[in-house]
Amino acid sequence: MLNMKTPMSHSKGSVHRGLLFFITLFSITFKCILFLSFINNKNTYSFNLALGFKSSIYFLNYYLAFILLFMSFYFLFKNKGHIKYLISINSFLTLFILMDLWYFRGFNTVPSLTIVKQTANLDNLSGSIFSMLSKYDLLFIVDLVVLSLWSLKHKDICIGGRRHLGLFFGTIIITVSFIFYVPFSTEILKKDNDKSYLFSMYDATDTTRYFSPIGYHIFNAYSVWQNSKTLELTSEDTAEIDKWYKDKFEDIPDNQYQGLFKDKNLVLIQVESLEDFVINEKVEGKEITPNLNKLLSNSIYFPNINEQVNEGTSSDSDLMTNTSIYPLRQGSTFFNYPNNTYNSLPLLLEEMGYETLAIHPDKGAFWNWMEGLKGVGFKKCVDSHDFEIDEVIGLGLSDASYFRQIVPILKSQKQPFYSFMVTLTSHGPFDLPKQYKELNLSEDIDNNVLGGYFESIHYTDKQIGLFLQNLEAEGLLDNTVVAITGDHTGVHKYYNDQVQKLKSPDPKWLVVDNHIPFIIYDKSLEAPQKLEVTGGQIDLMPTLAYLMGINEISYNSTVMGRNLLKTEKDYSILTNKDFVGTSLDMKEHSTKALEISDKIIKSNYFKKDNTN
Repeated sequence: MLNMKTPMSHSKGSVHRGLLFFITLFSITFKCILFLSFINNKNTYSFNLALGFKSSIYFLNYYLAFILLFMSFYFLFKNKGHIKYLISINSFLTLFILMDLWYFRGFNTVPSLTIVKQTANLDNLSGSIFSMLSKYDLLFIVDLVVLSLWSLKHKDICIGGRRHLGLFFGTIIITVSFIFYVPFSTEILKKDNDKSYLFSMYDATDTTRYFSPIGYHIFNAYSVWQNSKTLELTSEDTAEIDKWYKDKFEDIPDNQYQGLFKDKNLVLIQVESLEDFVINEKVEGKEITPNLNKLLSNSIYFPNINEQVNEGTSSDSDLMTNTSIYPLRQGSTFFNYPNNTYNSLPLLLEEMGYETLAIHPDKGAFWNWMEGLKGVGFKKCVDSHDFEIDEVIGLGLSDASYFRQIVPILKSQKQPFYSFMVTLTSHGPFDLPKQYKELNLSEDIDNNVLGGYFESIHYTDKQIGLFLQNLEAEGLLDNTVVAITGDHTGVHKYYNDQVQKLKSPDPKWLVVDNHIPFIIYDKSLEAPQKLEVTGGQIDLMPTLAYLMGINEISYNSTVMGRNLLKTEKDYSILTNKDFVGTSLDMKEHSTKALEISDKIIKSNYFKKDNTN
């Protein structure tokens, strides 16, 4: 009788182990669908299963293939190893899917493996990271808890589990063959009549949708490896780049803006998360940015500048503002190519006798901005180590202390100078300390993230006003132009779902237009000038260069943006390839710019005597 029970026990164990294998397979597949249910939902902090199934229904065979690729190693284990591996691989893949979801909520895309080089960016970011979590994320781990408890209770199912090398190799061969025999249907290749090639990973979110987060990361790993080498341009590539620049050129006579601020100091303030909708806007009768509003009386103001940052976020803004080159489509440009050569604003101004300085309140390693800006051409960089950290708000040194300490730094600069500075306090999740809140908002707004955003921007606006007063007191403002812009949008970029929950919002607060302001202030300007032309961050550098009197010949063939003060075109391309503006004839050309820019960066194009 004992001999009769033993084989029955083994048989029963085999059935249970097989059942757990398929439960794990379908559980991970469901999590991939659940992931799409979040990212395709208007509110990414909640989910819509119908959207997830609709996005994945035609591609489930690929999802299963990629998951099986990982699960095939199950057959190399025996006894307890079977169950331990199923739970381990489930946990590992679940963590990857959750990280993709959290990253998507922050950056509206899925991450490239290049972010493993960017762990320094996590310093002091706990508040921002926790703000990306949702209570519904617990759905991803329910099966792990249940399966773990069940396996502890039924330890006997481990008895008799054997290795199956044949099944391992068979599963590997079948899944790999299936994965690399990808019948690229029209639905996969086509998007808005354009091609989204698999290995170029041009649109990471699409690749995730077609092949699951797991498949995306496999192809991404290949892409990262492939792109780790310096790109060698062919003669066709070089001709393509040359043609792109020629097609961009507008033959327009100079106007009154050419050299308007020649020989003056330039201070460029890049304000964290500053959106344009707060400019000249009131909340419950109180001005949100009273100091910026006052500056408009003596400024050239562009309200329709579109955010164009990608995975490098603020560092991408540093890059575009100073080089007029689009950032990489994948990963951070400053991490992957920090020492590239550019025909940049600091270098062009240096040729005119300017001293150049970049100032951040962060550590130099944050997004590798210090190495990146040195590569861009700044002679000197100042980071958090050069400041007295006497007051910390949110991620680091408060804007009040920061601006106060900058004044003597600027005063010590040899004139003329170009100083590029970045602020920090208005970074999400916009939880300004109570003692600095001055707007006294009603409960509905104050309890919403939008109220926190208004208070944070109002605080930074106040510090900018005090900073300019101090520059005036030191006699610096008479010969200094102050340009102010945002590094990217803020509350609508990361927390738009929460903004939509306001009970009685002003309709303007709900508009998501991707606009950041661009204000060029000079106290000698006698009348406000508001220019409604559509542009992007890529256009800031040539616009400033024109005003500062830099000869256009020295940069026309290197900047990817255009001078917004001397153009007949109205357009911008967003990082997701959406085209905005009225100059529809430039849609194909501007979309092509994203691909051209990748080639320029990856080949270090401007190091090859192509700057003339």
